[in-house]
Amino acid sequence: MSTDASDGWTRAAMVVGGVVRRDESVLLVHEHTLGGEGPDQWVIPGGRLERGELLDAAVRREVEEETGLSVRSVGSLAFGSQHYAPGRDQPLLFLAFTVAVEPVIGDRFAPHDPDNLIIEARFVPVDQAVDLILQPGMTPGSQSTANYLRQDQQAGPPIWLWDLNRSDQQPLGQIPTP
Repeated sequence: MSTDASDGWTRAAMVVGGVVRRDESVLLVHEHTLGGEGPDQWVIPGGRLERGELLDAAVRREVEEETGLSVRSVGSLAFGSQHYAPGRDQPLLFLAFTVAVEPVIGDRFAPHDPDNLIIEARFVPVDQAVDLILQPGMTPGSQSTANYLRQDQQAGPPIWLWDLNRSDQQPLGQIPTP
């Protein structure tokens, strides 16, 4: 195994997300793409870790910023995705965790997003959420989120591996395998 710091796979950008469920719905945020690199997208709340931040603290911060809801607890790993995109100097490792929020009334919430990327946050029925997530311009993270929402929730946490240098837009693999 290479320990060379120039090896891009050892310098993966870490991104976390929070899967918040309520009955048959999931909490999504509608956001502008960072840097305006693509169309607005629907995703689970999440973002990059800040320097020195632990995973659970980052999940809590991102969910609270992007939805305005108070996080009660960050639970286990729900799913993950690792991909390397052409033109990027580092791959992305996305880890999504289950999250419990304080009880809320209603379906739409006001974000407190310091990046001003969030358009809205709301609970969406899972079948509609998958359709929103998979709109044109989807990313491997979006596909992995949709795959997770479609699967049996009793299964172990999958991690999808992607290579965006390939044109077939299919994951290289899944750990554990189905």
